[in-house]
Amino acid sequence: MLPEQHDILFSFLAIAFALFGIYVFINVIQTSREREGINIKLWGGIFGAFAIGCFLMTVHMFDLVQADQLKFFFSTYILVVFMMLFFWGVFFKSNKIEGQSPPIIRGFFFWTTVSVLLAGYTNWLPQQRSDPPPKAAAVVGDLTMEEFADMGRVIIFGAKQVAGQKSIGKGQCPLCHTFDPGDNMGRCPNLFGVEERSHKRVKEDRYATSPMAIGELEPASGITKGKPAEIPEEYRRQHGPDELVGEDYLRESLMCPTCYVVEGFGKDNDTKSPMPVIVKPPISLSRVEVNAVVAYLQSKDTPGEFASVTVPLPQDDAGNTGGAVAEAPADDEDRPVFVTGKEDIQAMINTLGCPLCHTIPGVEGAVGELGPKLHEKINAPKRIKDPNYKGKATNTREYVRESILNPGAYVVFNEEAGESFPDGLMPTTFSEMLSVQALDKLVDFISQTEPPAGS
Repeated sequence: MLPEQHDILFSFLAIAFALFGIYVFINVIQTSREREGINIKLWGGIFGAFAIGCFLMTVHMFDLVQADQLKFFFSTYILVVFMMLFFWGVFFKSNKIEGQSPPIIRGFFFWTTVSVLLAGYTNWLPQQRSDPPPKAAAVVGDLTMEEFADMGRVIIFGAKQVAGQKSIGKGQCPLCHTFDPGDNMGRCPNLFGVEERSHKRVKEDRYATSPMAIGELEPASGITKGKPAEIPEEYRRQHGPDELVGEDYLRESLMCPTCYVVEGFGKDNDTKSPMPVIVKPPISLSRVEVNAVVAYLQSKDTPGEFASVTVPLPQDDAGNTGGAVAEAPADDEDRPVFVTGKEDIQAMINTLGCPLCHTIPGVEGAVGELGPKLHEKINAPKRIKDPNYKGKATNTREYVRESILNPGAYVVFNEEAGESFPDGLMPTTFSEMLSVQALDKLVDFISQTEPPAGS
């Protein structure tokens, strides 16, 4: 979820509860006036307090982000509403007029219960969206640091945001990382507080030795750990002290995820990171984009404050040799990704982002480990026969097509981890991104994938 998002459904429930609190107050006052012997001051005061409380809590809900909305709703607001319903029943019962209580009491109690259960269930389900990867960051003229950090946010989350859904940009970070306190998907570390941690991390004994020592070359990325001066020149830090600093840790984490693996989030006893190298295909962030992401990570926990940002703005970056591109037309920025089938298979697969999660034989750089390895020539026939398979495919090509268009039809079991791969991780929008020709071409290729000889 994004920092500025609100949950539409729970916001609507809060408004409905506030209006209902006013209705209850009016009903109690009218009933008390129509009958003698009812203490109108007592009951009017009780339900007036409930009405004011519901109104104030509704106002408070609109000041909260989604995660805090849900916490406040279930820990406080819903209890107040049930207490109001209880006292409303006590009001009619104690005055021996329960037979005249409006049916709306029972109706609203039923509606509240069903709505809360439905709202809770829909927010429990995995919710994420994947925006088309944006074009290279457009930089025209001088930027402020606020604009530069926001560029990093767009690279991470995408330009379009929908409340209640997880937006995913070119960097694809939210597929595995979370960014809010207490929100931990479990696949990769929560990045809340990462700026503060980055300064401490480079001073830890474990960083100096695990999974490799400072000064050792990590072969997959080509990065020498803990040596910012030896990072490829097009990404190298231009300013700052000679010793390792927090910026170096963040940059190294993006360019060499296996240089340091947070405990409990790696493979092979935390010696290998499942995260792709984001400066290589299919993500391929430029220098400007990497710096923008670092700027966002350094400033995201202190909105409006950028004193902790150490990366230079593009116009002040001596190492910027043209990573910024001319601004694209506005129409292109929102144009969705669409693969026609005329592209070669490598370009198609990279455009769709498959290598981020899958290892695909025959595709350079496709070594993702968040999803199953695509050895479908031998795996698909076995999965079709699996008693847990609920799809409709009868052969390999049908299974591959179904997996692309309806990935939830069968969730592969990860034997190495002893549990199924995450359901809901793979986007369900490929039918909108592929022409018929492109889909056939992709199915044909994946249907023939198998483990390399000797593996």
